[in-house]
Amino acid sequence: MKKTLLTLALAAFVAPFAAQATEGNGIGYTYVQLDYVNVTGSGHKAVADGASLSGSYQFANNFHVFGSYSDLRSPKYSDTYYGPGYSYGSTDKYKDRPWSLGMGYAASIGSQADWVTQVSYTHDRVSDHYCGWVTSGAYSDRRCDNASTNGNLWAINTGVMGRVIDNLVANAYIGYSNGGHYSHEGPGIMGNVYASFGLVYSLNPTWALHGGVRVNNNGSENFSVGVRASF
Repeated sequence: MKKTLLTLALAAFVAPFAAQATEGNGIGYTYVQLDYVNVTGSGHKAVADGASLSGSYQFANNFHVFGSYSDLRSPKYSDTYYGPGYSYGSTDKYKDRPWSLGMGYAASIGSQADWVTQVSYTHDRVSDHYCGWVTSGAYSDRRCDNASTNGNLWAINTGVMGRVIDNLVANAYIGYSNGGHYSHEGPGIMGNVYASFGLVYSLNPTWALHGGVRVNNNGSENFSVGVRASF
């Protein structure tokens, strides 16, 4: 199954290069964007939220490079257990600070739409502030520690970006990402198929409002809303 998805993804990446290069449709790929991001797990349980700064630069008409940096924080997770004459518990609070770099190709497929394919690399770093405590009669002990783990992910996505009305641009992509193994612990994010959708509403030639959602095959979702400055 993974080999089939990879083959389809690579085919989708190569196909646009066969299209004749055309002038853009007034859809810009040069901008800086600041978003509020909210990540939910399966069942819409809050996982983390925070800010993301991203940007893109268009060159040679059809190509663009892009990157992002995010600073996400989780709620504090607490567990307490009670037994006869004793109790113990723990708290965890996570920080996730991924950065990414990528390159994209856009080919015009009509007077108001582009077919867009992108490949990207993400370096993910997750840190955990952990505290555990135990009490038993007059004895009490509490200890805290910090731990971190790193992962490298790659992704490919392809889909359509088009102008719905004069001031509104929408996109719909399908993608595949693979995270391999994170250092020190866990298998990372492996074999993830996702769909992403976005809207950009222009207030004037420079400023616009952005909203987006990414749905992953593990049931988690990423929501973003923010402001964009285009150049």
